[in-house]
Amino acid sequence: MRTSPRPPVTPGRTAPSPDPSRSSQPPALSGPSTSSLPHRTLPVRRRALAVLSTVLLCATACAGPQPDPSAKPAPEPTGPVPGVVRNAPLHAVDPGLVAAARDLPETYPGSAPRKDDPTARVTLGRASPGDEDYRHGSVGLSLESTDLADPRLGEDNHDLVSILQSLHEPTLRFGGNSTDRRFFFTSTDEPIPTNWPLAKGEKITKVTPADLERVAALAHRTGTSVILSANLARYDPDRAADLAAHARATFGDRLVGLMIGNEPNGFHRGSDDPLNVKGPEWNRTVYARQLTAYARAVHRKVPHLRIVAPGAYSDPWWEVAAEAPGTAPFALALHQYPLSECGTRWTRQKPTVTNAVAPQTRERVDALVSRARSVADEHRVPLWITETSLSSCPGGNQITETLAAAVYQADYSVRVQALAAERVTAHSSLGPCHGGPPMSPLCSDGTVGSPGERFGLRANGLALALIASIPQGTMTPARTGSEDLTAFAVTHADGSTSLVLSDFRDPATAGPRTTTVTTPGPVQRVTQSQLRGGSWRATAPVRATAPVRGAADAPGSPDGATAEEQATDDAAPGATSSYPADPRVHLSVENALRSSADGAVSVDGYGLPITPPADRPEVAGVRSGATSFAVSLPAGTTTVLTIETEHATARPSATASPSGDGTPTPKATPGVPRATTRSGGQ
Repeated sequence: MRTSPRPPVTPGRTAPSPDPSRSSQPPALSGPSTSSLPHRTLPVRRRALAVLSTVLLCATACAGPQPDPSAKPAPEPTGPVPGVVRNAPLHAVDPGLVAAARDLPETYPGSAPRKDDPTARVTLGRASPGDEDYRHGSVGLSLESTDLADPRLGEDNHDLVSILQSLHEPTLRFGGNSTDRRFFFTSTDEPIPTNWPLAKGEKITKVTPADLERVAALAHRTGTSVILSANLARYDPDRAADLAAHARATFGDRLVGLMIGNEPNGFHRGSDDPLNVKGPEWNRTVYARQLTAYARAVHRKVPHLRIVAPGAYSDPWWEVAAEAPGTAPFALALHQYPLSECGTRWTRQKPTVTNAVAPQTRERVDALVSRARSVADEHRVPLWITETSLSSCPGGNQITETLAAAVYQADYSVRVQALAAERVTAHSSLGPCHGGPPMSPLCSDGTVGSPGERFGLRANGLALALIASIPQGTMTPARTGSEDLTAFAVTHADGSTSLVLSDFRDPATAGPRTTTVTTPGPVQRVTQSQLRGGSWRATAPVRATAPVRGAADAPGSPDGATAEEQATDDAAPGATSSYPADPRVHLSVENALRSSADGAVSVDGYGLPITPPADRPEVAGVRSGATSFAVSLPAGTTTVLTIETEHATARPSATASPSGDGTPTPKATPGVPRATTRSGGQ
């Protein structure tokens, strides 16, 4: 039984709401939502109405029959959670209320071991002084620098607020290829340059201090840390310093670093490469000199702002960036896309499902991150992965939007933190679900030419949110004897442990596997949350489409839903009659209570919000006081187990975020053994 059960909440019930004329509008709140509490002003209104009725009765006693003054007004309509207005955005509602309304079972379905199933073992060790920290909020998103000018990126976009809050104080990095090719910052309203070389169809985007202020409001509201980038290709250290000064004034301490350029190792790729921004004279020596000039100009305006570089996947560029004079404080930035061989040169690095789940891909991840960590350790600077995804190949392929990419992303996000990466941001886009970059964890409604304002998460976005739900702690040893099962453990201050298990067997062909977990101390209770889908090619039903007014107005949703299906999305779950959805909000309580279709990628059968650890179903058959337990894990899943010990002081909570400084102290031993497999094609 749960130690702190919530009262049952039935979807579709009604309760008083503040104002019927606004009942379809989400509350505009900057902190914890008062809409998650029962509305308390209605009794006062009722007393006032009773007094008014008495006065009218006395004044018009002879006017004929009067209404009964004791009659109560009909309750005003609310959403499916009592006390919460309908169409309320997720960020305004306690996730525990949503979890209660989902009516999750006490015991996780299918978690009980079955006779004759295959078996696996996981052994947990104890935390030691040499273990790496796990920083709640270290998982985040990377966007293009030009996205700073997108008016949708602000605190009034309810979906983006909900997404960032679901990542629990994440890092939001602005960079990408646009930084050195199309990004122009000006604080004096200068005209856009006309002499920059641009590829066909490209245009320069002007970003101003007003844009920074809009994004800063979003960052402050969601507790987000921000990394900005300066254009290095158009050499202008003073402009970078001006950007840094205005960013510090608007973001304050939430500005944790300024990147100087993006992937300078790719500024010149050969005479005919369309991504060239420098000529053949460009080399590491020139880069180091310019990096120093930028850093010194920035520090004259904003002393002690962390310089972040090089954002590259090449060892020599890491070394030259870390050794450039005048850059302290400094963070070493790594970019990694392990399956970006879009042609046929390296078969094992093509974006296929087979490669996405292969142990060799994880070995290459370990090898590259370990080499970067060695450089960071040598220079006593933090390691940040400021841009990553499973692949950077354009367009759709076997892995885009799939369960295979999601399980990889979940494993990667915790794996690299065990290897001492303090921040990791998955490269993303504000583009539409249909036609936008398919590897982006989030996407919007609308079209490429006219993106909409409603946002949802793809399968890899759900994976990020699941990992981000793990509270701060210490990475502790976790061993598994199977190459298709990975295990990472985080021990928390209250004595509990979060165990992340990723099963890389094919869900279409392999059945459940009984996994026995051995712990260093007695266990009291274990809860579970699980990312899963019907096959490696399964996708998440991203419903970020605008409400359907009629079949003629429904161009089709990104997940292939018909107009009728989309109309169903806008109905209140469990209600006897539907009401119109708010056209500005996709991530609403109503949609959060709609379970995902069978076989679709989901977390516990739903999308956001991820159920808080205290509200998750328990693993079946755990004996209090035992030092081991068994759980049945389906193939093709990432499972987070919250293991509570007999002496836990409290349940894990989300209270911490990465420090602004982030300079690591020397570690006696690494968090996990370093791989020796050589990395290639990164």
